[in-house]
Amino acid sequence: MSTRVAAELVAQQGEVRVRGRGAGCAAVLLMLLAGCGNGGDGGSGQRGEGGSKQSSASGVDGTADPAKVFTGAELGAALLPAEDVGKGAKALEVYLGLFDQGSGGGDWSTCVAGRDAHGELWRMRGASAERTFRPDPAAVGEDDPFVYERLVSMPAGRAGRYLELRRELHEACGRVTVDTDGAPVEEHHEVRPLPDLGDEAVLETTRTTGGDEYDGSAHYVVELRVGGVLVIVGAGTDMDLTLSSAAEAARRVGKDLYGVS
Repeated sequence: MSTRVAAELVAQQGEVRVRGRGAGCAAVLLMLLAGCGNGGDGGSGQRGEGGSKQSSASGVDGTADPAKVFTGAELGAALLPAEDVGKGAKALEVYLGLFDQGSGGGDWSTCVAGRDAHGELWRMRGASAERTFRPDPAAVGEDDPFVYERLVSMPAGRAGRYLELRRELHEACGRVTVDTDGAPVEEHHEVRPLPDLGDEAVLETTRTTGGDEYDGSAHYVVELRVGGVLVIVGAGTDMDLTLSSAAEAARRVGKDLYGVS
């Protein structure tokens, strides 16, 4: 996968500005968020036991203070431990920063119908913590399985608005043409609700077609909220691992940040 497309997939999760983060971390994120993982059937790829766990989690609306926000350090402490991703999984470094580009993957700027939603997403802010996991601790290659998790804190109303805008953007811009150094390619975006995850949740699917580099494989990201905490989880082409890891992340946020048993 090209560096350009990898950079766009990093933008899907929003840009984090962190002091001292350095080029090394950026390179890791470019590699991991470019859709690493084996196969494109939604359930392939080596993994730990996390892929078989239930994909559901409770929300906190109606019981938690909707104005409550958390610091980056608090969010970092609520990230998944490696064992929740899978037996023997390896957790990489935690990065804290500011979530300040919730724009969504790819070059949305070419989609006029989604311009308003795109612009509002770009203006959203919140404390953020993120980490990447390797289900196989020996994995080092770009195509090896991974799980990416990010937590973002906002007031609950704003977090709900974020997910609403994400749905609007995907529905308005289901197919986006992107210029490349070679021939233009097309990004195909889909979104569907996940009623059993947190207070609100969506599964976002992106496929890129055109040119020699793109085979149309689906890449999956879950975006959900538990109260005012956005939980963003992706595992490349492995939908099962994406869903199970998102559920684990949502349950931990509910327990560690909101006291849900």
